[in-house]
Amino acid sequence: MAKIYSEDFRNCVLDNIREGMTWSKAIKTFNVSRGSISNWVNLKKETGSLKHKTRTFYNTRKIDKNQLFETIKTNPDLTLKELAKIFNCSYQAVSVMCRKLNITRKKNHALRRKR
Repeated sequence: MAKIYSEDFRNCVLDNIREGMTWSKAIKTFNVSRGSISNWVNLKKETGSLKHKTRTFYNTRKIDKNQLFETIKTNPDLTLKELAKIFNCSYQAVSVMCRKLNITRKKNHALRRKR
């Protein structure tokens, strides 16, 4: 799990680097990774501050099993992408839910070879 360093600590590390400390020495002294320092430098250039970016909140979407089953029952020819548009999710999510419900998406072809 990633460590979250305070804004003061980040400023301290970058100030020392600006004053002439090498990155290698800063890594050993402050016990941080080269990637962290690089990210902080880029964050400072982009936003002008070293404030920690908070993760964006997202709504978890769950497909209603009964509604999916009824939709497939009434429209068996819908593809996964068309079902995904109906449920406002990805086609992979529809595929996973179909597998959980033991619904196969294989179609029987109308024309078959005579044996």
